[in-house]
Amino acid sequence: MMNNYSSIVNPSLTGLGLVRATRTIERGNARAFVKDRLFHVAGGNVFEVAGNIDPNTSAVVVSGAYGHRRAKILRDTHPGLPLIIEPTSIGGYVATVAAPFQIPEAEENELFPPTLDSILDSAIAHGSVVAMTPTGQIDKGDSATLKAALALANEIDRNDVVFLLNLSAGWLSDDFLRKQIVAVINRSRHPVALAFIDRKNPIESGKRLRAYRSIFIESTNDVIAYRTDMAGFDARAHGAIAAAIGALPSARRVTPKGKGGRASDPTDLAPHMLVADLGRFAKSKMMRNVWFIDRPGITCSCAACHGRSIDRLFEMDEDRAEGHLHNVYELERMHAATVGMTQVELHAWWHEFINGVLGAYPQLETYINRPISVPADVVIWNED
Repeated sequence: MMNNYSSIVNPSLTGLGLVRATRTIERGNARAFVKDRLFHVAGGNVFEVAGNIDPNTSAVVVSGAYGHRRAKILRDTHPGLPLIIEPTSIGGYVATVAAPFQIPEAEENELFPPTLDSILDSAIAHGSVVAMTPTGQIDKGDSATLKAALALANEIDRNDVVFLLNLSAGWLSDDFLRKQIVAVINRSRHPVALAFIDRKNPIESGKRLRAYRSIFIESTNDVIAYRTDMAGFDARAHGAIAAAIGALPSARRVTPKGKGGRASDPTDLAPHMLVADLGRFAKSKMMRNVWFIDRPGITCSCAACHGRSIDRLFEMDEDRAEGHLHNVYELERMHAATVGMTQVELHAWWHEFINGVLGAYPQLETYINRPISVPADVVIWNED
């Protein structure tokens, strides 16, 4: 099969496009359903995402305030699409010891007040294959609330539930706290979706990257690397049962309640594009102004780019949507390379992939005739 990009190639990502057997949607069995899937976290772009993923190997996480409404529409328009409705508590509620899950207060004269079971049932009724616990955000070191969330989750006597762990990124900076995360994961009766909270990338430092990886290595329970970036593939290679990644930066982390994401230049709305052969997301404007300032941009053959230059997109809404759709195709291309692998094979493939990444940077440097730094996370992923 042809390479995806001109001038650069990562050999571990060629030869895709094989026909795969149809996979059923394992309703009522959370562990079976999430295993080995790539989940695309999507909000307003969910309808574009839904039509451009492989429902046999991937799925959609419907996020945002209109999640139930959007999921209901998707159930009618894409009946074979597997999806999960993300609880709004992930970004809009701070957990406490007394109330680690967000359960709305009963309205006046309400005949049946909301309960945890009714919230879970509502997600299933609106099309979610499994239900996620409505866990709030847990601050660094708040062990009491973390344990309270675990205790409440373990009281749920059903098999269609995923326990959402929604933790401040600071938990990764302290090894004692990191070990608490592992202990809670291993004591959960349900599979766990592990997400971290920060205004920017919650695992961008070397210490946090290594801590993040170690959680999946040390966990004996099923864990989804949730709302993450390329680190989700590293997590899969080290024991995560699945990964949930977004095409947009805001879907690759959890933003602290009441705080917007941090951007170095809020006026720069050029899309971040996943260049899988390089193992990184790169802003299209940066590529044009830095990498390809005096050379034509490399071309991409995905179904969004159609052989056009990777650095062509800027601030228009149509450009941003096109760039984010490119990310969906790139994530699908990466995931397709791993379908059907055992854990041992997946671990070996990841190292082959990272070696390919390290080989692709010199190819790009030769093309543009200037040096490019290899991202720090790629260097760390190559350590194992």
